[in-house]
Amino acid sequence: MGKIKLTERLLGLFVLGGLLLNFPLFSIWDQDAFVLGWPLLPTAAFVIWLLIIVALALLMELRGAASGEPGEDEQAQRPLQLDR
Repeated sequence: MGKIKLTERLLGLFVLGGLLLNFPLFSIWDQDAFVLGWPLLPTAAFVIWLLIIVALALLMELRGAASGEPGEDEQAQRPLQLDR
């Protein structure tokens, strides 16, 4: 099967976020219930939103670590190379 490209993973995350925050699935949380004193619908919205952001951050950080890209500190210490 091979490696899944970063673009495909980001697209999958976008589609998943779109599905989770859209009407049919999002209406599951529209109940008269409370979580730690907060209404269930806004709590679910923030939790889903937070999980999407964490997944995006992990994808981007793992991409940088896997590709061996130098960090900002290493780039700042490298001398500027001019092509002649």
